[in-house]
Amino acid sequence: MTGSLAYRKHEAAILCGNAPEKYTRLLPYIPGRSVVEIGSAEGVLALLLVQTGKRVIAIEANKERHEAAKCLYMRWTALGLLPEKLDIQYTNGKAQDHLDLLAGIDTLICVRSIYYLGDRLEEVFSKAAANINTVVLCGNKNRAAMWRQGIPDKPGVANYYASAEGMRALLERHGYTITQEELEGDPIVVGRMG
Repeated sequence: MTGSLAYRKHEAAILCGNAPEKYTRLLPYIPGRSVVEIGSAEGVLALLLVQTGKRVIAIEANKERHEAAKCLYMRWTALGLLPEKLDIQYTNGKAQDHLDLLAGIDTLICVRSIYYLGDRLEEVFSKAAANINTVVLCGNKNRAAMWRQGIPDKPGVANYYASAEGMRALLERHGYTITQEELEGDPIVVGRMG
């Protein structure tokens, strides 16, 4: 399986509804009623957000991870872990090909994903800036360390955007004010308009 490392490592617990700290640590940073998650992987964070009453659009490019997310949804539903009335939409595809989904949303979340947007990064965040008040970015401490050490990027990956510096610069470039940062572990940067 090409599932994310955190999912594979904790799969048994996740399938029983016990999400690891990698996901739960993000919840306090995510405001608003409606959320789009770019790079939603196996859908753990999306389901945690649905449990809090949020409307979620989960966008994942990898077909296998997308299917795993739908299976996890069915599993948590069968276990009674999700509210009876919930609002979740799964979209399989690249975020840059589904920019229409960014309209009418309160918060955009990208966890370990913006460094894969390549030459469409600015386009995605221009669209976000025109529509979304809050953006929550979570980077990757290992990729950030590679960027700091000057290790060259692999094709299609920009490790600078895995770092707090890169995420902060991206948000500020698109008119967001940085309101929160967490630099321990995978960095988290939150930006708001206005």
